[in-house]
Amino acid sequence: MLKVGEKYRIEIVDMGQDGEGIGRAEGMAVFVKEAVIGDICTVEITKVKKNYAFGKLFEIVEPSKDRIAPLCEYFRECGGCSLGALSYEGQLELKQNQVRAALERIGGVREPEVLEIIGMENPEYYRNNGQFPVGGTSENPAVGFYRPKSHYVVDCMDCMLQSEPAVAAAHVLREYIKEYGVSVYNPKTEKGTLRHLIVRNAEGTGEVMVILVINKGKLPDQEVLVEWLKEAIDEIEPDEETGVKYKLRSFVLNINQNKNGGAVMGEKNIFVYGQERITDLFEGIEYLISPRSFYQVNTKQAKKLYATAADFANLTGEETVFDLYCGVGTISLYLASKAKRVIGIEYVKDAVLDANRNAIKNGIVNAVFTCGKAEEVLPEMVMKGTRAHVAVLDPPRSGCDERLLKAVADAGVERIVYVSCNPSTLARDVKILTEMGYEFIKAQPVDMFGWTSHVESVVLLSKVQK
Repeated sequence: MLKVGEKYRIEIVDMGQDGEGIGRAEGMAVFVKEAVIGDICTVEITKVKKNYAFGKLFEIVEPSKDRIAPLCEYFRECGGCSLGALSYEGQLELKQNQVRAALERIGGVREPEVLEIIGMENPEYYRNNGQFPVGGTSENPAVGFYRPKSHYVVDCMDCMLQSEPAVAAAHVLREYIKEYGVSVYNPKTEKGTLRHLIVRNAEGTGEVMVILVINKGKLPDQEVLVEWLKEAIDEIEPDEETGVKYKLRSFVLNINQNKNGGAVMGEKNIFVYGQERITDLFEGIEYLISPRSFYQVNTKQAKKLYATAADFANLTGEETVFDLYCGVGTISLYLASKAKRVIGIEYVKDAVLDANRNAIKNGIVNAVFTCGKAEEVLPEMVMKGTRAHVAVLDPPRSGCDERLLKAVADAGVERIVYVSCNPSTLARDVKILTEMGYEFIKAQPVDMFGWTSHVESVVLLSKVQK
């Protein structure tokens, strides 16, 4: 039995969701902060549970071949880049192995075919949707990211994951808060105004939307803030590869009066400047994006992700396709030219409105969208006789409701293309689907989130022919 305060020599063989190293001592799993896979280290045990323990890194006896000096100065303070001490090559290998391990251990798939992970050409400054909590005080504001397992905001003057418009907007907001004495929301006292800064930028068009999430009321001299944002974003040089120039197209106040955390954004938007939506150009299709609608945060990798989904779907032009959790219709419209009909279902009303507008905007007439929870809407559709040949599932991290999976099976779907950002819930749902008569064919991991522990995967399942 491990004892608190004692030291053990441990080889780190895996890493967890928060970037902690995982090894074993006396048969028990030990989680070690700041250790990376491949390290051999001396670990001092700090806490012992029934089946696992926690330890702190006392000494690195033999560093991993993939250990690097973190590229970001905020690495040990900020909770953003959990894999900041692991080389990018090491990250890709780790993520591919984690997908395989989840499919074997949770999904019950023996020797699953997991294709080589698709990595990024440049794994920095890739996010098209930056979300910064606002903390500190009016005199000394912090715009950055939460310290791990806390609500303390680390003031980050730069971030290697965020876009240039996002970083520029954060700089402007700091100066604006200090200049006008704008209060910062305090979750303990439930007082103050500013809660979050959100910046959405369309890489295909250069259009930028800045959203300030506030507790209530309005901001002083909002017109000045808009001008400052326009100037800062206009100073950014055009993209070297595409020549696209960023410009502020929308400034929005979002009202969120939730006192107990929860969703970053509230239901009410006040459009202060410009358009209510920005437009992106993605593989020849124009997409409207509103403040609350889902859109993949890594545009370049999303193109590879959707190309994989289309390849797995293997459409001939005669199929009906379900696109479940469809967001603004990105996958639906991408597949529409390859299918006879696409039916999208999405819970967020704004996203469904955008999806329908996107279809009209692009002259796509064979894609229809319905608002509602997919696990409730699809079973009703199936009961009324709706059938499909292919289903694309792109659920949140929690995975699919079992009612939805049953409805997909009841609809006689021949192929399922499952897009997931969580290997564990993906594997769980694969197991359920195999019990419903489907066979796992293959998985393609795609790295959408460099320097973090998250990985996207596309899995193909096929109905077993009796």
